[in-house]
Amino acid sequence: MKLLPAALLAVVALAFVYGDPRVARPRARGGGAAESSGWAIYDRDPAHVWNRLYRALYSRAARDGREYGQDEVDPLLWGSTGHLLGGASNAEAARTLDEFLDARAERLVADPLRRAMLQRDLWAVFDWTVYRAERPTPELRALQSKLARVIRRLALTREQAAALPDTYEAAAASGEFAADYDPARPEVPFLPPDLLKPGGPWVEVGVRGGGPAAPAHVVGTGGRSVFRVFVRLPQGRRATLEYLGRVAGFRRLWVRDPRSQSDPQPNPRLPQFPAGTRLALVRQMLLADERGEPAATAVTESVQIRVHRAIPARIPGAFNGDEDEARDATSVHEFRLSRARLFAGEAGGLRAVARDERELPVFQSHGFDPFEAEAAGRASLEGSFRPVLASCSQCHFRPGIHSVLSRAPDVVELRRRDVRRDLAPADSAAAEFDSTREWKRRQASWRLLRELWD
Repeated sequence: MKLLPAALLAVVALAFVYGDPRVARPRARGGGAAESSGWAIYDRDPAHVWNRLYRALYSRAARDGREYGQDEVDPLLWGSTGHLLGGASNAEAARTLDEFLDARAERLVADPLRRAMLQRDLWAVFDWTVYRAERPTPELRALQSKLARVIRRLALTREQAAALPDTYEAAAASGEFAADYDPARPEVPFLPPDLLKPGGPWVEVGVRGGGPAAPAHVVGTGGRSVFRVFVRLPQGRRATLEYLGRVAGFRRLWVRDPRSQSDPQPNPRLPQFPAGTRLALVRQMLLADERGEPAATAVTESVQIRVHRAIPARIPGAFNGDEDEARDATSVHEFRLSRARLFAGEAGGLRAVARDERELPVFQSHGFDPFEAEAAGRASLEGSFRPVLASCSQCHFRPGIHSVLSRAPDVVELRRRDVRRDLAPADSAAAEFDSTREWKRRQASWRLLRELWD
C-alpha cells in the first residue's frame, strides 16, 4: 500500500522502479491484438458513442499496433505525455466529444452507475490536461471545454451518488475471495468482510489536526478519490486503539544518526506494533454532482492490504537496516476495479491482482511516457512494465509502524524542528471525504472545471 507523504512527492517523482527483465510479458489487459477491433465497456456495441469516446481518451498504441488502456483504473497519461495535447489524438477526441454533445448522448444511458463511471473517466483526463499544460494551446483549451460540458451533463444528483452500490460489500460477500488471511498460504488474496464495519476490528485512522491520511495518493489522483487507511492488530480493536494512543504519546518520533548528516530518521525506540498486524488502503470514487460539488460514493476503486508477518529489528535507512528483510517479512495483496465486472455485477467489480501481474506504472514513476519513448527509439515498451505487487515496497520498505508513511511530516520541516503528523482514530467515516473535498476545492483543476461548468 502506497502511503507516501505529500512532502516526498518531489523525491518520489525522481525514483524510477526497475523491474526484473526476466519476468514474462503480461497479458495485455484490454489491449491484446485480438481485442483491438473495438472496446465494448459501456455498451455491448463497440461503435456506441460512449465506447468510442472512452477509447479516444484512454487508448494508447504501441509501435506494433497493440492497444493498451482498456479497463485500466487510471488513464495511461504521464507528466511528459504529448498525446491528446494536440495533433491527431486531440482532433479525434474533440470530434468524438462534439458528436456526444451534439447528439445529447448522455441520454442514451440512464444507468447511474455507468454515468458515474464515464464522468469519472473523463474527469481524470480533464485534470491531467490542467496538470500537464499550465498554458494550454487553443486546441487544448477547446478540448478542456468540451470535456467539462460532458462531465456536467453526466452529473448525478447528490442522492443518486449516495445511492450507488457499496461495491466493497458486494465483493466481500461474493464468495470469490478468501475472507481471511491464511498464514499457511500467504500468497492467497483475501478481502475481509469486516474491513469497513464501524466499530469492527479494523480501525480507520486519520491525521490529528486534519488533512488527508494518505496525502500523496490524494495528490496523485488529483483529489478525485478518497483514500481511507485502516489498521488491525492481531488482538483486536481495543488493542489497536491502545497502540495508536501509545504512538501518539511518544515524544521524539525522529532522530539523527550521529554518524551522518542526513535527514532525520525514524526513531528505533518508537513503540512497534506486533507481528501479524494488518494495514489496508481503500480508494473510493468521488464524483462532481449536478450542483458542481464533490460527492462521495461507495464505489471502491482499489484495495491494498499488507500483512506484517514478522517485524525486523533494524530500520532500513536508519542505521543501516536491510530493506529486503522488511520486504520479505510482508505479504501484499491488491484488488482493482474492472468496469466490465462492475457492470456485469461480478464481485462488486473488483478483481484480485495476480502475483505475476505487471503494469506500466503511472503513480510513483519518472513521469515519462513509455509509448512516446518507444516511438522515439529511446526505450522499449516491454522494458517499462513493472510488477504490480512489488510497487508498494518501493516506499514502504521499513518494518512495521515505520512503513506507515502517513505519519511522516514534511522533510524540510523536519530539518527545522521535530514536527509531527500524529495518527488517530478517524472521527467518522465521512472525515476522510471532508479532508479530500477541501483539498480538491483548492486546486487549479477544480477551479477551471467550475469555470467551464458555469
